[in-house]
Amino acid sequence: MMGLCYCWSLVTLHIFFFIAVLIMNFQVALLVTLVGIVGSAPVSHKLDIMDKDTIAQAHSLISKILKDIPTVHTAWIKSPSFTLGDSRELLLNLKEKMIPSAPVLQNISSSFSLETCLAHIVKGLQLHLNLLEEISNSSMLDQTDQVINLKAEIEDLLFQIKELQNQAEFDHSQQESGKQSQTGVAKHLTNEYVTSVAAHLTLQQLQDFSYDVLRSILSMRSMASISENTTTTMQLWVNAAGV
Repeated sequence: MMGLCYCWSLVTLHIFFFIAVLIMNFQVALLVTLVGIVGSAPVSHKLDIMDKDTIAQAHSLISKILKDIPTVHTAWIKSPSFTLGDSRELLLNLKEKMIPSAPVLQNISSSFSLETCLAHIVKGLQLHLNLLEEISNSSMLDQTDQVINLKAEIEDLLFQIKELQNQAEFDHSQQESGKQSQTGVAKHLTNEYVTSVAAHLTLQQLQDFSYDVLRSILSMRSMASISENTTTTMQLWVNAAGV
């Protein structure tokens, strides 16, 4: 009987020892995981210190800009021969001569940082604002209320993006020089037809660029949400593991 009790005690001791080892291994694995997450999350850190309401306002503004572009196009450009999405070779050739290309926006990654993404958004918005300003100042094409409202919306979005840059402590001092820079489009506006072409091409490029901006902002909102959920989950793990 005593031998049986002794054997049972040894089995119980081994079980407790096994459980203790499992807990220790879990804690070590958890610490390694946390270190890996924290060490590879510079983007998440920047998104954490960005105001979520500012990102939401930027989302709302770019959505409104995309909604208003077709209305602006209809009100501003009277010729029925120009439609958004028109990719005729003649128009593409004129675009290369008259309209500066918008900055390229890529998915946020180690090779295309959040800082670069925001800088490109600012540069692209400022470019199209300058284009709209120069074309609307031409005597060849009347400026409409819709154009005025669109420019105001772009200015509001520019302000919100620069706010995000400030919150993330990104340096955007170099961008101020482009605020009133000339795009070179004014010298081409010699008649009503060419001016209408320039307005059409500007709105079309703005629409394409705005879709890319929308995707970037949606990506920021998604990553910010994931980062917040990850932080909460990590804390729960730490509390559960007693780390």
